Amino acid sequence: MSPPITVIALCFNHARFLVSCLESVRAQTCQDFQLIVCDDCSRDQSQSLISEWLSCHYPDALFIRHSRNVGLCPTLNEALSHATGRYVSMIATDDSWEPEKLAQQLAAFERLSNDVAVLYSDAHQMNEAGQRLPMSFMQAHAVTGDAPRGRIFSRIADGNFIPAMATLIRLEALRAVGGYDESLTYEDFDMWLRLADRYSFEFVPGKLANYRLVATSMVRTIFDNPTPAHAYSIFAIARKWLETDRLSPVQRQNWALRQASAAYVLYCHNDQRAAVCLFESFRRTGLLRYAALAATQRVGLTRQRLKRLARVFGHTTP
Repeated sequence: MSPPITVIALCFNHARFLVSCLESVRAQTCQDFQLIVCDDCSRDQSQSLISEWLSCHYPDALFIRHSRNVGLCPTLNEALSHATGRYVSMIATDDSWEPEKLAQQLAAFERLSNDVAVLYSDAHQMNEAGQRLPMSFMQAHAVTGDAPRGRIFSRIADGNFIPAMATLIRLEALRAVGGYDESLTYEDFDMWLRLADRYSFEFVPGKLANYRLVATSMVRTIFDNPTPAHAYSIFAIARKWLETDRLSPVQRQNWALRQASAAYVLYCHNDQRAAVCLFESFRRTGLLRYAALAATQRVGLTRQRLKRLARVFGHTTP
């Protein structure tokens, strides 16, 4: 019989932290799991460290190593195609788990109905040195009082608060919603929304994982200074739900503005998708500046050229 859980550990340039993460997997009081470790073409010593560690501790584990970087969502789908457990728990190898994480969540999940797709807990936050920070993950994401349970789509649509490394997910549900969207640069928010649209979520009290805040992590890089690919991911996720009736009027307004901001990032990068996205943002927000920016993009007036013209005539650019 297959183990009930598939553990998927995801690495990209995590050589400094990955052994600590993998040791937290080895320290789990529940060892009844299938282990899959993925490295998406790290440029440091991660692949050799993983290979050495697995040969010593989990020689039967599956090690997926890429010779070129394919991105987070394709890597996750590749790992899921090999998953055999009823439940999946995923962790980036710069994070770690508390020893009871899998045992507590598995025991809780086995008592729940098939309507529940995701079981989550809170997580400690820590700095690069592994020192814990005062606020937990959920506190840092504005969750106060009781953790949301049940059909929580509307709550997630107000902002992601679920620590991905502290979840256990029903594999059948992941496959039912089509896996991860490989056109996106990040995975969790889009997946939580799609699962919450069809299933319930449940909460197990406690902080069962450790989330590391790293200067070079996705949160500190593309989220703070969005690349065109990341901006388009934000735009595309917003488009999915703005085309449905699942958002409240206030949420629709907020999501339309978020989408417009992403379109403006594309414009600033002179991305070829900017004009179409800006016109769509104009239709959703009614703000003429987005139509004007789209028109200038269409005729080849990039933001950089507009700034040069503005300096000539003594004006500022949008």
